[in-house]
Amino acid sequence: MELEDLYALIPQLQCNPGCTRCCVEFGVPSMVPAEAERLDRFLQMHGIEKRYAKGTTCPYVDEQGCIVYPVRPLICRLYGNSPNYLCTVGARPIYLLSEDEEAEIFHFYYTYFAAK
Repeated sequence: MELEDLYALIPQLQCNPGCTRCCVEFGVPSMVPAEAERLDRFLQMHGIEKRYAKGTTCPYVDEQGCIVYPVRPLICRLYGNSPNYLCTVGARPIYLLSEDEEAEIFHFYYTYFAAK
């Protein structure tokens, strides 16, 4: 299983235009080593220096939104898509994952990627 296979299990969420509330309220997202490596490669390819959080704002969000969106980690992708991670401003996907689907995603995530 590749990260993209796991990410494909998550519905697409259409955020409200210009909204970055989750990026500002929840700080630096946790990620497994494989995601950190993807992020580092992306930063290098795009000439972006590694950033560190100050307070609760993710260091990779600016006025236009997420500057690392193509390689955002699982928790950013999952936000708004399951009952345990509902968007605080009401954005919703076409369908919410069930708690069982969310648990399965986390099981795959930790089984295949956390130990690497």
